Amino acid sequence: MRLIKRAVHIDFHTMADIPDFGEHFDAAQFARTLKEARVDFINAFAKCNIGFAYYPTEVGVVHPHLKFDMLGQTIEECRKLGIGVTAYFNVGLDHEMARKHRDWCVLNKDGQVIYGDRTANFFRNMCFRSGYRDYMLAMIQEVVDRYPIDGVFLDCIVPRACYGDECCEGMRAIGLDPLNDDHVLEHAKEGVYDFCRDVKSIVGDEKFLYLNGLEFGESEGMNTHAEIECLPGAWSYDFFPARAAYARNLGFQVFYMTGRFQENWGDFGGLKSKASLENDCWDAISNAVNTSVGDHMHPRDGLDPAVYRMIGEVYTELEKLEPWTEYARAVADIGVVVTTSGIIGDWHNGAVRMLGELDYTYDLIDERMDFAKYQVIVLPDNIAVTPLLQTKLEAHLALGRGVVSTGGSGLNPEKSGFAIDAWNMEYEGPDPWNSSYFKMLEPTDGAVPDMLCGQYSQNILLQVKEGAQSVADYYQPYFNRKWDGFHGSFYTPPEKYAGRPAVARSGNIFQFCFNVFTAYFNHALPAHKGMIDYAIKQLLAAPLLKCEGIPSTARVTVTEKDEMRMIHIKSTCPEPRGRYNVVEDRPILRDVAVSVRSGKPNRVYAAPSKEPLAFEQSEEGYVRISVPHVDGYLMIVME
Repeated sequence: MRLIKRAVHIDFHTMADIPDFGEHFDAAQFARTLKEARVDFINAFAKCNIGFAYYPTEVGVVHPHLKFDMLGQTIEECRKLGIGVTAYFNVGLDHEMARKHRDWCVLNKDGQVIYGDRTANFFRNMCFRSGYRDYMLAMIQEVVDRYPIDGVFLDCIVPRACYGDECCEGMRAIGLDPLNDDHVLEHAKEGVYDFCRDVKSIVGDEKFLYLNGLEFGESEGMNTHAEIECLPGAWSYDFFPARAAYARNLGFQVFYMTGRFQENWGDFGGLKSKASLENDCWDAISNAVNTSVGDHMHPRDGLDPAVYRMIGEVYTELEKLEPWTEYARAVADIGVVVTTSGIIGDWHNGAVRMLGELDYTYDLIDERMDFAKYQVIVLPDNIAVTPLLQTKLEAHLALGRGVVSTGGSGLNPEKSGFAIDAWNMEYEGPDPWNSSYFKMLEPTDGAVPDMLCGQYSQNILLQVKEGAQSVADYYQPYFNRKWDGFHGSFYTPPEKYAGRPAVARSGNIFQFCFNVFTAYFNHALPAHKGMIDYAIKQLLAAPLLKCEGIPSTARVTVTEKDEMRMIHIKSTCPEPRGRYNVVEDRPILRDVAVSVRSGKPNRVYAAPSKEPLAFEQSEEGYVRISVPHVDGYLMIVME
């Protein structure tokens, strides 16, 4: 399969009551606009959220004002210019079929097929255990057979519990209980997975297939690549980094599907700043993945030239960096563990944000992946130790490497105790307090204040055994935050030392009793970051990166390719503007430096200009690179 480098995802959800639909559409001009914007791949519209097809289908419903084969012409003209095309189908939503076939809709627990905001998208959802399943498979087969597409993109595949008669009868037939909500959801999920497997059979192994909406673990063996959909201004700038850090280790292409929108998908009048789009694309290449920009085409006028001028300006600069970004791999000291489901939680987002602010390099990995390249393994907040993970951790510890485990992590799957003897700690049950504190016992150069600090997200109680020691003590409050019939106990000061650790150390293992990464994601307490920094410094004497003069709002990452190693410095960051976060400025960093653990390079330069940068080799095995100027983003290359 071809390498997708500079993609555009074109949404095209068009209401029926637009009489001049397609009046100004010119497929040749459409393709030229993309080419001039340096776009090499698109997701193009076959069937939209409303349920309309944009080609002369014999299965579905053509848009009522479409008088030509829009999809066919789009594919033909794009292929002439070397632009790849995957066909977009929204399968989770189809309001035309939902309107005509109420029995094809998900029936919620209240017996409704219409619910929620009826001016939005998801007020009706389709059931894959109804006749809709065969209808959609026939449409996908029709497009695959008829057009020379490069693949298929299926949208809004979100399993939803269905209490319809057919689903309930199906559950009873296989011994499930329609009154058990977990059974209902599992039955719905299996219906979705069966549908997706059938789509995979239609598409085959030689074409792209992406199932947008499923978790990484749910789509395993079906997706050919990953498109991490994220409009960061609306969804949070913390959404993408953790998912990229995991997806890039799955063995296939990954790209960041951001968007040109200011508000959300379908925002025809919203064009974010160029600095904002640059930020997202720099985030992508800094994380060793490629880029896609989401757009929504006007139903009469086609692509907006202003949008593609901006995309073209950004993609032109990215193209210049491709000698260093194509097939590059991330380099990391720290492996942050996720479960094999691939579900990324707030604790992962918090871990990634914290490690990025501290200038540590990291990957997200599951227990099936190679742990050997990481000096430190982090088990964030809720990672139970399965037998396979136990084997990996014991081998890791046997090499003298470190583990930072937080909250309920480190426990066996039954949550009856710590899974590995080397922990040398006793699990003493769930923490009954909801407003507890800690006191750091070790020096941190002011990173953790000399006071009782709040935990903010409690999880377990633990006690040290012989060979382990307390790093921070646990202090309990006078009482929990609660309503006692007379007062709401909002004010819960610490009362006393509870005779147990809040953080303990055994050899190269640090165990926190509370969910430090969830707490940081929700509250950003500097003391929590200081504690993690202290623990990692004890375990990682020679980190891959050391930074001088670079603020915590910036991000520094390392990738490598062939005999080259690239250091990415990105100074752009979001700023709250009222209720919305935006990137509008390109902060300039001056006279900063990065030190990289490395042998002596032959040369060091800025890409793509290849302007030499001054460097020196230290006796400690670092190359210190002086950086006089960073205007938003800089790629440094060591050869």
